[in-house]
Amino acid sequence: MINGSKRLAIIAGATGQIGRSVINHLAQRNDWAVIGLARRPSVQTSYPTIAVDLTDRADCQKKLSDLSGVTHLIYAARFDHFGGAQESVETNVAMLENLLDALLPNALNLAHVHLVHGTKYYGHTKAERPVPYQEDDPCGNFDSFYYAQQAYVKRLQMNRPWNWTISRPHAFCDLNTDEPRNLLLLIGVYASVMRACDQALIFPGTEKAYASRTQFSWLPALAKSVSWMMTEPRCANQAFNIVNGDAPTWSALWQTIADYFDMPVGPPASSSFEQLLAGKDAVWQTLVERFGLRSANLAQVVQWPYGDYALGVQWDVVSDMTRAYSAGFSEKIDSHEMWKDGLDFYRFNKRIP
Repeated sequence: MINGSKRLAIIAGATGQIGRSVINHLAQRNDWAVIGLARRPSVQTSYPTIAVDLTDRADCQKKLSDLSGVTHLIYAARFDHFGGAQESVETNVAMLENLLDALLPNALNLAHVHLVHGTKYYGHTKAERPVPYQEDDPCGNFDSFYYAQQAYVKRLQMNRPWNWTISRPHAFCDLNTDEPRNLLLLIGVYASVMRACDQALIFPGTEKAYASRTQFSWLPALAKSVSWMMTEPRCANQAFNIVNGDAPTWSALWQTIADYFDMPVGPPASSSFEQLLAGKDAVWQTLVERFGLRSANLAQVVQWPYGDYALGVQWDVVSDMTRAYSAGFSEKIDSHEMWKDGLDFYRFNKRIP
């Protein structure tokens, strides 16, 4: 039974890197209780989980309609997709609808619904547009499900007592060893293999991408922002950019990473991670054996196409954090230090040699 003095949060997408980060953050506080939702829940969790297929309306009704006492919903779920691939608008909107249709009739204490979206809303991969991106800018990518989900929640919330917020992060970074779309791990593995081959740290993308500014979202800070948005009255019914707050060029960051690995920097290659690593699987296996790493093929450890997607944008990607800072959010992360600290974590936990 949940203590009546606690807020009760439902986290949809509990096994994803964002869902796990939010749960870890809320678990450290004594005023929150959580229930995770996932199609395939982890067997070892310190919180209750419900196995539910959000694409199945009947399954949602069967397993979620009797939930009571829910005060907050964090929606960090999305339909399965490969990194950088086009995601289905219809399916992702239906998943959110199925969840809320099942939950709302009995969620009499619901105070807030939070959606985790991203800079795809601005069309950051579609076309160059003025930076920094601001939350009230027109949607630049109607092929993304973000606009449709936001419009649905705005309509649904009218004349109801609960509020909504949306976070728009970019390029998640965290200390996960089992997330193949974690850029810290992906580039760390890439640098390790190139270093073992006595090669320079070659940037896989174009010269234009190399010179462009980019940004990241440190997931522990994003998790803090979610709990802040859900409980700060000034945030109600708004979207918020949530990024580190700086915007280094890839060229400057690439030098930081090369210095960390004591490698020379190579020129932009206008290539791809997979092409640059072609024929190097045996090198990785040698590193696995030498340093006692988890035994796995390179393609299982990281998603190289996601890396190409993240490094392939040909213009500046910068989000304005003024709205969040003005409303009281104070987290600012130095991205260069984030990368060095993150690589330290993997190195000293024997994940990157």
